[in-house]
Amino acid sequence: MKQRLPLLKIDPDFKELIPRLNKEEYDKLEKSIIEEGCIEAICVWREYIIDGHNRYEICHKHNIIFEVRTVTLKSKEDAVSWICSNVLRTRELPENVRRYLIGKRYGAERTVGVMNITGTNQYTIESMERKSHEGKTATKIGNEYHVSPSTVNKYLQYAKAVDKLRAAYPEYIDRMLNENIKVSQDNLIELAKMPDKNIRRILLRAGVKERIESSDMDSALKTQRTPLPSAVRSTVKDMPAFDPDVYVASLTLTIPSWINNIKRAAANSDVSKLSKKAKFDLLLALDNLIYISTLTKKILEEE
Repeated sequence: MKQRLPLLKIDPDFKELIPRLNKEEYDKLEKSIIEEGCIEAICVWREYIIDGHNRYEICHKHNIIFEVRTVTLKSKEDAVSWICSNVLRTRELPENVRRYLIGKRYGAERTVGVMNITGTNQYTIESMERKSHEGKTATKIGNEYHVSPSTVNKYLQYAKAVDKLRAAYPEYIDRMLNENIKVSQDNLIELAKMPDKNIRRILLRAGVKERIESSDMDSALKTQRTPLPSAVRSTVKDMPAFDPDVYVASLTLTIPSWINNIKRAAANSDVSKLSKKAKFDLLLALDNLIYISTLTKKILEEE
């Protein structure tokens, strides 16, 4: 008989703060919950999940009972701060994600003056006067994560840039946060200030190169600032003009051979006999192909 499980709310802003599990991590968690039950409680604030999104999903998928723990907080900003603090304390994170969460936590805490979300088991914020504590908060958070107050402020600018870019280009920004696309903190902050057309071009190139270099930023800025000449006089000494279609034309000719290779592999392989490594490697390659194809198609359609 199917059990009645609690129905909780999901706030996209909260869920976005919690790094996603990869397929291997998710499968491992799912196997553990099926075999042992949901041991760790799902934490909620005003019925919104602030810790345990994956556990909640798995439990509902398999009709497994779970415990709900209510966390008493005064505002959404307090909830953001609690989530960031909890993730930073309990998860091994890529450096970009760590910077982002420190910046988000600082942005939330300086807004409401939260000064006491520390300790591994604290779930309640005591009543306190709400005043601006920007300087004190930056120092406090900096001491906690062993960085200077000015660095904490820089992380806030980084977090704001990530949020702005993620709204339009979520796939790219998730890859950058997880360091699958290399980009410096300063370059990402500058990228968020650019016109949308420049951002699209840089991100498209980054998806192929898997990095954003200073030269990409300089080139985009130069293009933005330098007006095109009204006329260009050609001479026999001029170098041949670069064909902007050359790479795309080459790709258009190459893609059909990829499609044929994929069809051939699918038709001639017994999936049940493939090794786990072969399956994993192919799934990863196909995911990457789908990802870059979808983004490229989106950018071409928007031009």
